Amino acid sequence: MKCPNCKGEIPRKERKRQTCPACGEPLPVARPILLEWSGRASRFTDERGFFFWLIIFVLFTFLLAALEHLFGKGDLARLLDQHKFISVLMFVYIAAHLKLWRNINTIMRPGYPAPYWVDRLIIKNFKRGTNYMVVLGIIVSLIILGPFNIFTLMPAYILIISFFTAFFWSAQSFRMDDKEFLDGKVQSYFEYLGVRRLRQWRKAGGAYLIALVVSAGIFYGLSHVPGLWWLIKENPTLNEIIDLFNALFSWVPMVIPEK
Repeated sequence: MKCPNCKGEIPRKERKRQTCPACGEPLPVARPILLEWSGRASRFTDERGFFFWLIIFVLFTFLLAALEHLFGKGDLARLLDQHKFISVLMFVYIAAHLKLWRNINTIMRPGYPAPYWVDRLIIKNFKRGTNYMVVLGIIVSLIILGPFNIFTLMPAYILIISFFTAFFWSAQSFRMDDKEFLDGKVQSYFEYLGVRRLRQWRKAGGAYLIALVVSAGIFYGLSHVPGLWWLIKENPTLNEIIDLFNALFSWVPMVIPEK
């Protein structure tokens, strides 16, 4: 620890003092080690780009796969080895989401020396809602997929969590008032997230919500067509498409264990 005034190094045994032993200036209040390191990690990840999060997630996944291979069944290593295309998509997908999630929770504007966005209620609600959706997505994924299948079904967990966050972001665009978006700090915050116009955000959110409704309707309708599977299998073109998707997403049937 260094004195913020004279920059002198303070011995560990004297860090509980209220003043610097060299210059006598007041010292900042010492924080617990966990809070100190979490603050440093938070500052380190500020304004990091896509490739930073991609490298971090790839290294974390490989380390986790190595540990699980040594002390477990090696399911994650097998997933990465046998489904390379899905693994690459997962790395790119989660890196983009990690970057966006970190930017959503930032309180600093690039180039501004102090917290800039913390005094806007709409921004606070957007951060809080995003974090709630992440927690809700984790809970739902654990209920649907089980708490012990993370190594074999990691892409499925990520898809379920991102479904909840994307749903919240899409719905939030229609809850925001046009006048609220014109506020300087609010507009600067969402420009930092890549949203320059509220209308464009609503178009993207509306397309996502419409796609969800249409997909659910199509699934419900097709599930009530008798003999549909055999009608599709008898068509050579559709059969090739099904085989292609089976090859790419062959890990999906593991969501429902075979009897």
